[in-house]
Amino acid sequence: MLRSLLLSLVAFLAACSPGGSGTTVTIGQGAPDPVTAVEELRSLLAAGDFSGAGSLAVPGQAVLASLAEGAAPSTVAAALAGGDGEVAANFWSGFAQGVGGALSQEATLEDLGTTTADGIEFFVVGITPEGGGRRMMVTRDVDGQRIDLFASFGAGLAEGMIPSVDLLLTSPNEDSGQVLAALQEVVPSLMVAARDETLSSDASQRILQLVEMITRAG
Repeated sequence: MLRSLLLSLVAFLAACSPGGSGTTVTIGQGAPDPVTAVEELRSLLAAGDFSGAGSLAVPGQAVLASLAEGAAPSTVAAALAGGDGEVAANFWSGFAQGVGGALSQEATLEDLGTTTADGIEFFVVGITPEGGGRRMMVTRDVDGQRIDLFASFGAGLAEGMIPSVDLLLTSPNEDSGQVLAALQEVVPSLMVAARDETLSSDASQRILQLVEMITRAG
């Protein structure tokens, strides 16, 4: 089931569209190490604490992920300027609804070391449920260890984001330019996602296609 999180993520990203619940998220200190970050995320989702889960995401990524659900460039640009704490909480709310109890089941977590992309260090955590089928989640040290949404869920996000990024490229204006500039920051994360050996070749190619589109605007 855990592997299906990656491939089915786009089906439940509606909850991360900006605008919404009035949730206030305080982005505090991240976790002390990668495995603890994933453990804390599992505990927070099991408790329904989506604000807490939102504080464990790399800041700024959740609002960009909302492009996978067709969020308007003007809305995304406004959320980038105003902070995306609420969007991060909504992302994890939708995440939890979509995967049910997958992250709350018994599983072994293991530190699989680090990898780098464009000089940025990423920390890889393996999650193996009792029934087998290990998958990975990826963290970064951003004032403590936080979940990198694009490195962890790149395949699911890429499928929904490709049409949105194509629209940004073909309809240039101030908002689309701002969003494309922000997307440049997640290219290293997407490159890490594309290296996941559990992905199909088609899924990896979708990620690389998204990278090519984003960097085309750079």
